[in-house]
Amino acid sequence: MKGNKGEWSELYAFFKLLAEGRLFSADENLAKTNSFVQLLSIYRKDDGKNLDFNITSENLINIIDANTDKIIFSFSQSKANTIADKIVSDIKSKSGISKELINSIQELSISQVADKSLGKGDINVHIYDPIHAISSNQEFSIKSFLGSDPTLFNANKTTNITYKIVDDHNQPITDDDLIEVNSITKGHKYIKRISKLTELGYQVNFDSFDDDTFKLNLQVIDSHLPEIIAHIVKDKYVSSVVKINEVIEKIRKDNPMNYDLTQGHKFYEYRLVNFLVEAALGMTSKAVWSGKYDIVGGIIIIKPNAEMLCYHLIDFNKFKQYLKNSARLDNPSGSKMGYGTVYKNENGSFIKLNFQIKA
Repeated sequence: MKGNKGEWSELYAFFKLLAEGRLFSADENLAKTNSFVQLLSIYRKDDGKNLDFNITSENLINIIDANTDKIIFSFSQSKANTIADKIVSDIKSKSGISKELINSIQELSISQVADKSLGKGDINVHIYDPIHAISSNQEFSIKSFLGSDPTLFNANKTTNITYKIVDDHNQPITDDDLIEVNSITKGHKYIKRISKLTELGYQVNFDSFDDDTFKLNLQVIDSHLPEIIAHIVKDKYVSSVVKINEVIEKIRKDNPMNYDLTQGHKFYEYRLVNFLVEAALGMTSKAVWSGKYDIVGGIIIIKPNAEMLCYHLIDFNKFKQYLKNSARLDNPSGSKMGYGTVYKNENGSFIKLNFQIKA
């Protein structure tokens, strides 16, 4: 059984949900509310087997073969809680996941850390909503703070954005200046390179998105979103403003799209928060985005103290406010993504910048 901290966090959520039988909602500040849904079972595909982990009224969990409806094995909710606590302890331990823990998990017909059969979702649960008296099967995405902060929107080479470098006479960078800028290799080097370009009298202007699928996905959300994203990504390297709520305030003041803001319309906030929502619910840079959400239930958040809360899509406004409050721009690896170096070709001089979003 192999997996990273995020995948082991998903298995923690699996056992903790079975142990507690309830999933509480969070408010916009990720604080626990009194609202909850009751967990009836968790469906899981493991090593080709379709399994249903069903919670009984006797505080037992029956592992049922979903193809035959036969009970394979039963174990107590207290055992599920013990395993959940042990997973958290091992995730935080320097020695990592113990063989003892793996043996305990494998005894329960689980042979792999993550359920690879799901799409964007990380767990497939059957829940009962006591407020609306509705039971349903729903997939949830899991974001865990037990390791490093989870990534909301992942970077790759398709998220590179190209900017053209010109002087006051619309000429490309000189060879000597190009060498000077690229010679900056230590301590926030990409921020320093952008700063050096400005110091040398050059403008860094948005030119294009390297990948058409990513650009068009953004345009599906809003036709102006590519230009807005390009502005905040460059500004991250200029002003070092990274918290989304501060990014929204900064771009509102900059107003690069020249929107009429006199009536108080929140053009930038609306578009950027919608981008965060789409990213959280299924949009990536690589696949054509249809607007169809892969996540039906919502998002489960595992806090640093291992408390588990969720945002249902019925709590949409709270979920959007949480994303606005918690999300921040982050720098992916320049060497892996191929950005941050000034270069020249027959069309002029350019630099690629990239970003990811943590939340």
